[in-house]
Amino acid sequence: MRKFVLFLVLSAIGFFTNAQNNATKAVKPFGGSEKSETVQTNATKNNTELKLNNAQKELNETDKKFLEKCIELAREAYKAGDDPFGSILVDENNNILATARNRVNEKTAMAHPEIELAQWALDNLTREERRKATMYTTGEHCPMCSGAHGFSEIHRLVFLSSAKQLSAWQKEANMPEAPINFIPSRDIIKNVQIVGPFEGELLEEIKKLQFATFNREKSK
Repeated sequence: MRKFVLFLVLSAIGFFTNAQNNATKAVKPFGGSEKSETVQTNATKNNTELKLNNAQKELNETDKKFLEKCIELAREAYKAGDDPFGSILVDENNNILATARNRVNEKTAMAHPEIELAQWALDNLTREERRKATMYTTGEHCPMCSGAHGFSEIHRLVFLSSAKQLSAWQKEANMPEAPINFIPSRDIIKNVQIVGPFEGELLEEIKKLQFATFNREKSK
């Protein structure tokens, strides 16, 4: 009898042990060590990339030339009564493929130049060509434009002023809050090389254009 009871106890222990092992294999831990290590690795990588990108304060001659062109387009937009944003699309050989400027006054609030260029790229370039192209723009993408950039798979983004800077300038000028949250493009777009913001004369030029626009809006 004792041997029989012992046999039942040992059998029960073995059953529950196997059930527990099988359950562990079937369910991957949401916050377990394996996933935590992966998240930590990615977070470390992202932080490193962010520091490197933010450290690029000086423009090389090529990027400077194209951002100067973007500022010309921003001035054109301002003179037309639109917001001062300008963007260009460049191929792998530094040939300008297309240009666009802000047209929110002329069209609608969604008439941002980056969306125009993303759509142009999808309509006119192959996927391989888009993945070798660069978009230059006076200001960092808003979330809407970041989405367009991501889906168009344009390889590189170079911006002069950041969304965070624009938000700070608006507050400094006592402008009404934007209807959206300014989210860094690096937090939205995947698999894209993002460079900016930059310091120096070009940044000051676009800042002056933004404040001129603020003053014009407040005088209406």
